[in-house]
Amino acid sequence: MNSMLPTHSLPTRRMFSARLALSAAALGCVASGWARGPTAPPATPTIEFIYEGALGTDAIGMTLVPVKGAEGQLTGHYFLGKALADIPLTGSQQAGRLLLLEAGGGVFDLELVGAGNGSGPPPELGNSIGATGTWTQGKRRLDVTLGNTGKRESSARRYEKVTSETDAAFEARVQDFHKAVLASERAEAARFVDYPLKVKQGGKTRQIATAEQLVAGWDQVFTKPFIEALKVALPHDMYVANGQAMMGSGVIWFGAKGAAVINLP
Repeated sequence: MNSMLPTHSLPTRRMFSARLALSAAALGCVASGWARGPTAPPATPTIEFIYEGALGTDAIGMTLVPVKGAEGQLTGHYFLGKALADIPLTGSQQAGRLLLLEAGGGVFDLELVGAGNGSGPPPELGNSIGATGTWTQGKRRLDVTLGNTGKRESSARRYEKVTSETDAAFEARVQDFHKAVLASERAEAARFVDYPLKVKQGGKTRQIATAEQLVAGWDQVFTKPFIEALKVALPHDMYVANGQAMMGSGVIWFGAKGAAVINLP
């Protein structure tokens, strides 16, 4: 894998209209002759498109943002799973192709992958399911494969619909949970769970009520297929929906108090 634009309140508009009417009466104007001026349409929110995949043998995440007023131009960033540090990108989108540049000289040359059979116009960020291509830096060349995991409206905080704490603080807890599970540190991982933890598999849901219950039933929750999925999940710059942040294409969801839902493969 989480924006509302400020508007004038209705009471404020009523007060303003009342003042106009009073001023008109004082000047001897006919009140019915006054007409409210045109209201500017709300600004269109900026949409960020989120991808996860592989750069060579490394897990990678990428977020791309179309530049308003500059058709085809993009900004954004990418990060490696082993570092979780954003690397800024600038570039362009044209005829289904993405050309993205980083300050260190790296170049992504990618083709968007559409959801259809290849007929029709080239895919765009808004309707693609991923992208494939290469990353080059000097003589170094790596294959790139990305899958689209969601989109979101740009905002000052990535997780403002999940928690009131800072993005860094929220992600730190998610990353501590991620590390603890992969290291099989059971008691430590249990600290970062919002109980009751919902565990879903095969259309059924069960609940883990306490940390003690989670530790006792560890192998039934953190199965081998789940651990394999968690190894390539990225606990950074996550997609948000319904007040929760998604990691690993939905393998686990986090709420404000910790891990809330696990979807077992």
